[in-house]
Amino acid sequence: MYLVYSVDLGILGKTMLSAFISFHLKLALAMLMPSWYQRDFFDDKAPSKHAHYRRFGKRYRAKRRLVRTIWTGTGFLMLIFPSPPILVGGLLFSTCLSFAILDETE
Repeated sequence: MYLVYSVDLGILGKTMLSAFISFHLKLALAMLMPSWYQRDFFDDKAPSKHAHYRRFGKRYRAKRRLVRTIWTGTGFLMLIFPSPPILVGGLLFSTCLSFAILDETE
């Protein structure tokens, strides 16, 4: 036979239990999140702690401008010659070239 214990926590007990669970879930979530996500560690003077710090620089904006120009040229090429091999070839070429230009490695 199984003995089943039922515990009546009451309103105060349920509130305490939910606060306890909520606290520990938030604590576990804070441990899993990256350091740049936590507001205490975010410093405007140190943008390298932010996940998208590379997007703030002039070099990256120049790279984006070049990629935009490549995609515009490829789009015009696709409009001028609307055959499937040109479309697929231009799309693949532009995609690979864009990834190569915007690569984060030095």
